[in-house]
Amino acid sequence: MMQITRRHIITYLNEKGPATVDELAQVVGLTPMAVRHHLNILQVDNLITASVIRRHDGPGRPSQVYQLTEAADPLFPTDYHGLTDYLLSELTTRLGAEGVVNIFESIAARLVHEVPPPKPQQTLENRLDEVVGFLNQKGFVSEWEVRNDSYLIHTYSCPYRQVAKKYSEVCILDKQIISTMLNTAPARTACLTSADGHCTYQISKPIELFME
Repeated sequence: MMQITRRHIITYLNEKGPATVDELAQVVGLTPMAVRHHLNILQVDNLITASVIRRHDGPGRPSQVYQLTEAADPLFPTDYHGLTDYLLSELTTRLGAEGVVNIFESIAARLVHEVPPPKPQQTLENRLDEVVGFLNQKGFVSEWEVRNDSYLIHTYSCPYRQVAKKYSEVCILDKQIISTMLNTAPARTACLTSADGHCTYQISKPIELFME
């Protein structure tokens, strides 16, 4: 948890913009020397920068002006899920459910262009490792296993879980990644948005990868 004075400083910088040491000292009720101590810590943490110089109207030394860096953005509240919900609701109203599906299919197609192609003579197990690695790279928490005559890919965390609870069309994304990388159509046997607590995709043997 951030120390209260430093929290006060970054909140002021976020609301009011760049400020000098003297301005911040008045805001937090400390001496300029004490404020500099807190600013030094914030700079070490890469949360603020002092790259801008503000010159006084009269004689005297110029003052450094402190401002937030992009690294400080996560410290402030966001509502991406709320915005996404509004956007998808508006798209559904304008385009219909089929139109929203088409949009997610297009997004899935873009993701598919990023997947690594299979290597010559690559084993299926090695390719499954690549599938899981790519999914994890995109924010999923995944693993695979062999069970009876099938391969199972489990995703225990999904970056789109909150969206998928209302718009199941988003589940096209990971399914299309798996389908493309393994050259087969996986069957979803469990879903994070239900009581299962995870998604599971079943791939029946045998699978033939596109390899020369």
